[in-house]
Amino acid sequence: MPTPLDMTARMEEPDTHYPSPENAGSSIRQAGFRIETCKLPILRAGPIEQMTSKLGITPPEMIFGDNVVAIEHVKSGWGISFNAFDALDLVDKTGAAALKVAYSKEWQKNREKVHQGIKEVVKPFDWSYTTDYKGTIRWQAGESVQFTPCDHPIPFELLRRPDPILFFDNIILYEDELADNGISMLSCKIRVMPARLLLLLRFFLRLDDVIFRLRDTRVYIDFETKEVIREYVAREADFESVRLKAAGSGEDVTAFMRDDNKLAEVLPVVEKQLEHLLQPHHRPTSCIPTLTRRPTPSFLRYRQASTTPSTAPSKQGPPSQNLVYNIPDDSPTTLKIAREVRDRAKTYTETYIAYGATEKIYKQCAAQADYSIPRPSSSSTSSSSSSEDQQVLKTPEGVEIGIGTGWWYTTLSLPPTFSTWSQITMLHIWIFVTRFRCFPGEYASAWQQHLLDHFFEDAERHMIVDHGLNLRSQRSRYLKDLHVQYRGILAAYDEGIFKGDAVLATALWRNVFAAKDEVDLVGLAIVTAHVRNAVRAMELIPDEGVVGGRIEFADPKTFETLVKGRSRGLEKPFSK
Repeated sequence: MPTPLDMTARMEEPDTHYPSPENAGSSIRQAGFRIETCKLPILRAGPIEQMTSKLGITPPEMIFGDNVVAIEHVKSGWGISFNAFDALDLVDKTGAAALKVAYSKEWQKNREKVHQGIKEVVKPFDWSYTTDYKGTIRWQAGESVQFTPCDHPIPFELLRRPDPILFFDNIILYEDELADNGISMLSCKIRVMPARLLLLLRFFLRLDDVIFRLRDTRVYIDFETKEVIREYVAREADFESVRLKAAGSGEDVTAFMRDDNKLAEVLPVVEKQLEHLLQPHHRPTSCIPTLTRRPTPSFLRYRQASTTPSTAPSKQGPPSQNLVYNIPDDSPTTLKIAREVRDRAKTYTETYIAYGATEKIYKQCAAQADYSIPRPSSSSTSSSSSSEDQQVLKTPEGVEIGIGTGWWYTTLSLPPTFSTWSQITMLHIWIFVTRFRCFPGEYASAWQQHLLDHFFEDAERHMIVDHGLNLRSQRSRYLKDLHVQYRGILAAYDEGIFKGDAVLATALWRNVFAAKDEVDLVGLAIVTAHVRNAVRAMELIPDEGVVGGRIEFADPKTFETLVKGRSRGLEKPFSK
């Protein structure tokens, strides 16, 4: 059956990779507090069965049971953590709070298990997985510190200051698509600044045509006063009232109703609690569970940038010698100051800098062959689906064709499709990955992962905005296929760069040119020269230049003269 995205072609066979527990965690110490996060893949069948037995309910479709966010005051031993099991343990297990709608029967049917011909029907419970979980408090055995009501709110005006972010993470605890009738998700975000910390645990429910629901727990810590403020806010409204508000906002209604931040602005508050506690000044034994994590990173060990003419690339000359990809000059004084700042920053800026730098780098990769597909405006939503199909051009295979500009489309005549854009973007991501591998081993994987995360976020945006794929389950399947392709091209391009231009050109023909017989051989040679030259140029860029995210790719057309020129080898006589 034709699909709007061509995601099945050119699939390589990579090794399946999951992050090891040693590389799954991050941590930071600030003003006497230890903040840790652990991010691991979805639970496998065995742990899910154990969780089901302990909870007494069927867990959500996607359960990240090993993911944890933990905060500990080291001196007192007090701590608060957030995990999926404790959150699900607060879900109503009697069914009294379950939403009484027709969708519940369909959901129950999808959760029925059949074992050796015997049907085991799930017990009634709140199948929306609504929870009022506010965190798990831990303390030394025999002692207890409880939150008490207060009347002073979280100082959001201080949080709006442009303070540097020393640590940030976003953890998903569980998610369920409610039989493709909406979404139920619990996630946790944490942000650490020099003087304060803010954590947001959010439960988000959207049941199509029925209800919207938000349950927010915010934990604010002032590092100077050691005061902890916890705010719990429950918001809720029926689906139709929210839809009308979204339509009146002038924004895209579908996107509005999928954006939990915008929904938080329009959903009425149905419950609110505000409480706080102050840390005592004794030091009992810590009861916060120790998370398996990689060593706390310090900033990258940057190499001294050479200023000699032999290694400093020239910005002039023919393409064969011009290995600079628009890198600003860095004077020795500037580099010295940068290194001194990083030495003082120590471990705190690693994750934040890596995220920001890879975001700039990714924009350069994605811009090489960006495209868009015009869709009918919101005012024409009443038109039939057939009229929409007429406005979007498609290939004979049913792949949607958009509008794209630039050398890749105009010179190579590649179709501006999702597949073309993703392949060219992944190619340029791989070029940067070859350079990230030169970073110290404990940091290289983090930089690669941040760059890849930006790509998948943008790919999902294209699926929603340009191709109208609104079902999360459908997008998830495409993203999984895309990840398989990415793992494959890493091996293919690595082999090509090692074995020679013939192997590299074959890999480019198979992926970028979709293995078509009528390939433009001159264009293929230009792309091969562009890729090899870019990889070589990366070797000459100091770590400071890469971390600054100031790299721009040269236009591939600069290699046309080189490729189309007559090889000097043809002038030599053949020898036996």
